[in-house]
Amino acid sequence: MNRRTRLIFLALSLLLLVGVGKYVSGNFEFLLKEFWFTAGFLLLILLSLIDQPHFSKDSSIFINAVTAGISLLLVNEENRNWIFWLFLGVTFYLAISSYIILWLRNKPLNQENKWLQFFSRINREIGKPQTLFSAFFLWGAVNKFGVNSNQFNALLLYWVLFMIVNLPSVSKIINSLFEKNAEKKEEFALGTIFGVQSKNTFLVKLFPERKEIIKLFDFVEFVYSIDEKKKTRKGLILDSYLLNEEQWIKVLTTKEINEIFENKDIYSNHSDDLIYLIKNVPETEYLDKFIGIITENSTISKIRFIYNSKTKISEGQLLELSVQGTKVLYQIIEGITKIETLEQKNQTGLIIGEAIQLGTWNNEKLQFEQFGWVPSINTPVYIASKINEPEIEENEYIVGEIPDTNYPVIINKDTALSHHLAVIGVTGTGKSIFSRNLIRQYLQDKNTKVICVDFTGEYKGKFNDLKPVKIVSDEDEEKLYQTFEWVSNELQKFGNQQNKEKLKDADRFIRDTLNSSLEQFMRSEDVQISIFELPDVSNSSGILEYTRQFFKALFYLAKTENNFGKRVCIVLEEVHTVVPEWTFVGISDKSSQSLLNSIAQIALQGRKYNVGLLVIAQRTANVSKTILTQCNTVISFQEFDKTSSDFLANYFGQEISKVLPNLKFRQAIAAGKALKSSVPMIFEVPEIKEPEDKPKEENNERPTKAISNAGESSKIKNDE
Repeated sequence: MNRRTRLIFLALSLLLLVGVGKYVSGNFEFLLKEFWFTAGFLLLILLSLIDQPHFSKDSSIFINAVTAGISLLLVNEENRNWIFWLFLGVTFYLAISSYIILWLRNKPLNQENKWLQFFSRINREIGKPQTLFSAFFLWGAVNKFGVNSNQFNALLLYWVLFMIVNLPSVSKIINSLFEKNAEKKEEFALGTIFGVQSKNTFLVKLFPERKEIIKLFDFVEFVYSIDEKKKTRKGLILDSYLLNEEQWIKVLTTKEINEIFENKDIYSNHSDDLIYLIKNVPETEYLDKFIGIITENSTISKIRFIYNSKTKISEGQLLELSVQGTKVLYQIIEGITKIETLEQKNQTGLIIGEAIQLGTWNNEKLQFEQFGWVPSINTPVYIASKINEPEIEENEYIVGEIPDTNYPVIINKDTALSHHLAVIGVTGTGKSIFSRNLIRQYLQDKNTKVICVDFTGEYKGKFNDLKPVKIVSDEDEEKLYQTFEWVSNELQKFGNQQNKEKLKDADRFIRDTLNSSLEQFMRSEDVQISIFELPDVSNSSGILEYTRQFFKALFYLAKTENNFGKRVCIVLEEVHTVVPEWTFVGISDKSSQSLLNSIAQIALQGRKYNVGLLVIAQRTANVSKTILTQCNTVISFQEFDKTSSDFLANYFGQEISKVLPNLKFRQAIAAGKALKSSVPMIFEVPEIKEPEDKPKEENNERPTKAISNAGESSKIKNDE
């Protein structure tokens, strides 16, 4: 019976009992004087209808035993026969044993030892109201009226009728008499609420004989008895469990679910705490967006959620949820399987997702802003909705979008160039195409010059449509190669055998040739991109010296002539060849370390003179950390080695850096000063189509001539 029916039945039972008492006694004095009424049947009715629906604990047995013992003290001394003392002994046993069990128990009953289980279960059968107080009532009636009297027969008949009506199957039939439209509602009744998780998730025990077959993500309706306003709620079935040979479900309620049904009731005159299945559901996209609910151990920066959805999700997916009434966005970084123990050996499998906070979206500034609080347990999680198409400024560029959304990842081209940018990733992840496309974005500013330091000849073909030029003409380049080779051979001689004057002339020729070539390129109004080709793939001291001389000439122009009013972007493809970590230099003499330090020092000062770097590398391990740490913006495609992950964790944070090995083709993680949003995020680069390469026969192939190791080349002195 529900609560209202029990109260009605209680009132009717008492009225009928008083009527029978008046019939058998002839007056109403029995109400205060007769044991069979006050200590027997009255307690039977009250405890059967009020306490029994919640009766199961040892504490209930203790209370019943104490109440029964007190009622026995009302029996006159002349009626205290051996049955009285038997009853009194039973009540003392129940009170003492149940109190001891309360002290001894510290686990669920079925996990206690067998003797404790035995006495607890025996006590529950003896101490329940139908057993204990029925015996009191019948004994009191016999003592008062005798077995063969009409009065006893009347009371016995009443007791029999009461016990029959109190049977679960009969009480269910009686309960239906007090419900309007009971037949229609009961057809769709699934079960009853027996627990609440947080404020919006309900645990429901299903009826074994329900008529409706349910499935996950069905919608239901109910009225929760604890609600003061008795508002009708709509809910969604999240999960189904089998526990103690009973089936139960978890139901989520949200205002969004109510809005699906326009906040209108499907059924009228609900029975409190009964869950009703909604058959006719309006068309809705709710289930396409719903992902799951927040679970324990979520923090401000990272949430954990139970994935329970029809919608497929993946790493990098953008999620949204409400925190204190504000829409906050999170990006998935991990998924974990978990076994949850329900009770005893009952278990269920879960998928726990983890997502880091990107923050709230500022549609005016087109950036994420950090939010300073954690969502509540069981807060629903959804796929992020689309936003209005962004309008960016002239110096900005959308490098990609959050996967499966139109949330843009916007880079400020001026900041990216002036404060250096690094693009990292293994071969085949899309980093080179991305970098070349970014170079094209830089070149949209007519005051920007790009110098690509290249040793593969690839850039010449990839930028064929922009008609790139070589920094050094073929004729001068050949002379430079010959000069570097002569210097290398000369420096291998003993000091007293070296031609000092010719070494100075060679140094002057190298400096003047590079200065003249760079000045011609900087002053040109027609050409924006040039190629500085390295003559060899290895990072020998000769290559390093050649590159150092080029950088010195470039920065000399930057400091003295301010690049003739131009901004310069130096592109270092395969940067480990140009500025490697000194332990990876391909020669044995430590003099190369000083050359490397010289290049790094010059590059570090470039920001002051409007010279920026675009560093492109496969791994961070063999690239100079002096250079990488000065790149205020880092974009990393897929990486596998631990050294790279550990280094990039300093930029991205430990949590998101774990995603690096799992990134898909054209997916990357971005963070840094040049991005509009300060938080690291996973984004997806759009498919980029490059102009076709220039046919090989049209390429002006330079002579292939490697520069020899310069040995003590660091001894060459440049005049500033």
